[in-house]
Amino acid sequence: MRRFRAAVVGLGQIGQGYDYNLSDGRTVLTHARAYTCHEGYEFVAAVDTDASQRKRFTECFGLPAYADMGTMMDRLRPEVVSLCVPTSLHLSSFRQIVHFSPRAVLCEKPMTGTVSEAKEMLRLAEENRCSLLVNYIRRFEPGVLALRETLQRGDVGKIEKGVCWYSKGILNNGSHYIDLCRYLLGGVTDLFVEENTWNIQDSDPEPDVRICFEQAPVYFLAAREECFSVGRLELMGTAGQVLYDDFGETIRIRKSSADALFAGYRVLSRECIEIATDMSRYQWHVIDHLYRHLEAGEPFPSDGRSALKTLAVIEEIRKLCKESNP
Repeated sequence: MRRFRAAVVGLGQIGQGYDYNLSDGRTVLTHARAYTCHEGYEFVAAVDTDASQRKRFTECFGLPAYADMGTMMDRLRPEVVSLCVPTSLHLSSFRQIVHFSPRAVLCEKPMTGTVSEAKEMLRLAEENRCSLLVNYIRRFEPGVLALRETLQRGDVGKIEKGVCWYSKGILNNGSHYIDLCRYLLGGVTDLFVEENTWNIQDSDPEPDVRICFEQAPVYFLAAREECFSVGRLELMGTAGQVLYDDFGETIRIRKSSADALFAGYRVLSRECIEIATDMSRYQWHVIDHLYRHLEAGEPFPSDGRSALKTLAVIEEIRKLCKESNP
């Protein structure tokens, strides 16, 4: 089996933190853990400006950690680079990375802070023939893939409306569910800010938004992250209901059936069809897809172009929020 040399730039939570103390292979939540668990990669190094993060990385993985990205890229020439630095640094870091001609960059979401930056990043990727995967993890997770097939088969009829609860900002966490709905229900045709809780000091507002996708509108409602985190999507079809809950760890289908008590009525069946998910290893599935792309040219479910479209929706929402609170 061919192995690709891989490195991680940025050693925060998604870089190495979330599963730092979990090494049994059943939980793969970070880029660093994913490269150590997948036999198609040779994990060679990491980069972070924080000395304490570099020390933690070397203690856990036994690999070198560099303070300077250019030095690491020049010495080790990884073929695959995970970009896990703060969003505001994505474009400048990507510009440095593509100078060394890696085959692929796996960029954390959101792709950049603005559409104009994302377009420049996409231009650089295409100009340097660098595959660009954006880490909208749900597009790679087996449960979501099975759910998409369920919807395409029409198992719950025509989707008519949806409700999504999100927290921690429309850009940070809301974008996950907007991108998921784009994947399941098609492109965005219109959007309306229903309730604006925009804080002018905060670059990531939490509005209630109605977004019209090609198949159906979905109401995105903001919950207070300071109380608890939430990620939940409910879709109502003409023949049943989909519940995507617990950030994707639970997917349930309830189909309609004849009411046993009231003749002539139809209700949602109390029996649920569970769709198996593997969210505890979401990052493994992302880099496994990346491997198939590198070996066989399999297209990405989430690439620079699809992530740019999601970012454009977010930018429009932020613009409408700002206009309503000048």
